Amino acid sequence: MPRSGSNLLCGKMRTTGVLGYPTEYFRHWDTPEMASAERCVIAATKGRTPNGVVAFKLFPEHFDRLQAEIRLTQWFPDPVWVLLERRDLLGQAISLARAMQDGKWSSTGTATGVAEYSREQIEASLRKIVVGNARWASFFARAGIEPLRFVYEDIDGDFDSVCRAIAARLGLDEPMPPTTDVSIKPQRDVLNDEWRARFVAETGPLDDLPELTRHGGRGRRQSRWKFWKG
Repeated sequence: MPRSGSNLLCGKMRTTGVLGYPTEYFRHWDTPEMASAERCVIAATKGRTPNGVVAFKLFPEHFDRLQAEIRLTQWFPDPVWVLLERRDLLGQAISLARAMQDGKWSSTGTATGVAEYSREQIEASLRKIVVGNARWASFFARAGIEPLRFVYEDIDGDFDSVCRAIAARLGLDEPMPPTTDVSIKPQRDVLNDEWRARFVAETGPLDDLPELTRHGGRGRRQSRWKFWKG
């Protein structure tokens, strides 16, 4: 799911030179006219390291478009699945709500807007993340898949160990080179902390167990905030 540290992980994987060159090759909302089969060709070429490993990043929105047009396993049979999650779901939701407003998706990017606190936007982001996590859990359970699971907070910056685990699951024979530094850094700052404190103060009473419906729960209006491009 977005804001899980996946940009940093993918950047570290690329520096090894043996774990593919993962990125969002299936980001269809930027070029909706491009067919999924064409995107598979791009992923299979640009995402491939010289040893033959192909890697790419998938969000549920990517998968929804793919499964409507092609069978992904016909292009990439017997894949290794890597699931990166965050334990701090509220922090992840705040990060998503902020990025959707200011357009700064990584520390190397440039803000294109101004982010302002919105309880509605944070709630919508939190719902999206929780539902998305549940979709992945259901997908893996139905397919009998045990992905490589990593929790961002537990990695604690040790991406070399993560990359070694991915290499081992792939069955790579050659020693994996150590990762090198990447320019991407965590983006959390004092504004995230201020939004968290305010959101918890506004939504903290223990008498309301939220429903995870599309419209935000029983008796609530549909959110007017369209926060995702998929």
